[in-house]
Amino acid sequence: MIIWQQLTVQIMNNMRFKMLMVCIFSVTVSARAQLRFQNLQQLWTYAEQHSVRVQATRVSALQARIGVNEAYGALLPGITANGAFTDNMTIQPTLIPASLFNPSAPPDTYTEAVFGRRYIYNASLVAQMGIIDIQDWFAIKTARLNQEIAALSIANATAGVYTELANAWYSYLLLTEAERLWIANADIASISADMARNLFKERQISEVTVNLASANQLKAEKNLELARANKRLQLNSLRLLLNTTDSIQIEETFEVPDVVAAGDPFSTDPALLLADRQQALAKSKWQSTKAAYAPVLSAVYQYNTQLAGDQFLTFNNTNSLPQQYWGLRLSIPIFAGNSKRYQVQKAKMSLDQSGREWEQARIQSALNDSTLLIAYYSSRNAFTRSKDILALYKSNDTHAARKFIEGVISLDERLRVYSDLLSSQNEYLQNLSDYMVNQYRLKIRQINFLK
Repeated sequence: MIIWQQLTVQIMNNMRFKMLMVCIFSVTVSARAQLRFQNLQQLWTYAEQHSVRVQATRVSALQARIGVNEAYGALLPGITANGAFTDNMTIQPTLIPASLFNPSAPPDTYTEAVFGRRYIYNASLVAQMGIIDIQDWFAIKTARLNQEIAALSIANATAGVYTELANAWYSYLLLTEAERLWIANADIASISADMARNLFKERQISEVTVNLASANQLKAEKNLELARANKRLQLNSLRLLLNTTDSIQIEETFEVPDVVAAGDPFSTDPALLLADRQQALAKSKWQSTKAAYAPVLSAVYQYNTQLAGDQFLTFNNTNSLPQQYWGLRLSIPIFAGNSKRYQVQKAKMSLDQSGREWEQARIQSALNDSTLLIAYYSSRNAFTRSKDILALYKSNDTHAARKFIEGVISLDERLRVYSDLLSSQNEYLQNLSDYMVNQYRLKIRQINFLK
C-alpha cells in the first residue's frame, strides 16, 4: 500500500512537471508570436519592412537599376570566339588541263587532281563595337526613366499602405470607443428592461412599453457584440497588410485625434511625379522608334586562323593559314514593310495619351488637396459640436434615470430620453469616424515619401 502511494505521488509530480513545462512553452511561443504596437508610427515602420506590396516595388527598383547597367553595357564592344573542325573523309577531285603538267598533251584533255588536306581546324575572334547607334542612346535614357519610375512607385506604394494601415488602425480605435459606449448602453438597457418587466408584472405599464425596453436591451447587446467582432476583423486586416499570422496587440488607448497643422504645406504628390515621369518615358520611346530610321555605324575586327593536316590531332606537319582584318560597317534602313512607320504612330499615340493623363493627375492632385482641407475642417467642427451635443444628451439621460427612480417621470419618458441618447451617440460616432479619416489622410499627405 505504501509503495502504491509513493508511486502515485511520483506520477502526480511528473504530470505536474510536464504541465508546467507545457505552460511555459505555450507562454514562450505566445510571446514570440505577438506583435505589439503603441502608436501608428510603429505600425508604419514595421510595414515598410514586411509589406509585400512595398517589398515588390523595391525589387522592381533593383531590377530597374540593373536595367540601367544593361543599357550601358550595350555600348561596350562585343567579342565572339568561334571554332570549327572538319574531317574531309573524301576530298573531291578537281579537273585541271593536262597541258599544265605536259605541254605536249592534246588540247581539251584534263587530269584529275586532289587538292587539300583531310583535317581542317578553324578558329576566329570577332570584335564589333557600335560607333553611332542612336537607339542605344535612347535605350539608356529609357532605362534611367524606368529607374526613376521605380523609385516613385516605392513612394506611391508606401503611401497606399500607410493609408490602408491608418484606416484599419483608426477603425479599431473607433470600435474601441463604440465598445465603451455600448457597454454603458447595455447596462442602462438591462436595468431599464428589468424594471420594465417588474412594472409589467404589477400591471403598471403596457406590453408595448416592456417590449420596447426589452428590444433596447437586445439591441444594445447586439451592437456590443458587433463592435467586438469588428475589432477582431480589423486586426485580421492589419495581419493581412503586414503579411503575418502573428497575434497583434494595439496598446494605444482611444483618444480624440490631435489637431493636424493643416496650414503646413503639402509634400510633393508621388502620383503626380509618377505621371510626369511616365510621360517622359513615353516621349523617350517615341523618339527611340523614330531613331530606327537613322543609320548605324560600327567598327569590326576579325582574326581567323586555319590549320590543315593529314593526321587527326597531330600538328607537327600542318599548314597554318592566318587572316585578320578590320573595317567599318554602315547600315542604312531603307524599307522594312512600313513596320517602323506603324511603330512610330503607336508610340506617338501613347505619348499623347500620357500627356492627357499627366494633365488629369495634376488637376486631380490639386483638387484632392483642396477637398481634403475642406473635409478636414468641416469634419473637425462637426465632431466638436457632436461631442458637445452628446454631453448634453448624457446629462439628460442621467437626470431622466434619477427622476424615473424617484417616480417623477414615467418609463415611457425614460425610454424616450434613452432613445435620444442612442441617436446622439450614433451621430457622434459617425462624425468621429469622418474626422479620423480626414485626419490621417491629411497627416499622410504631409509626409515626404520621396526622401
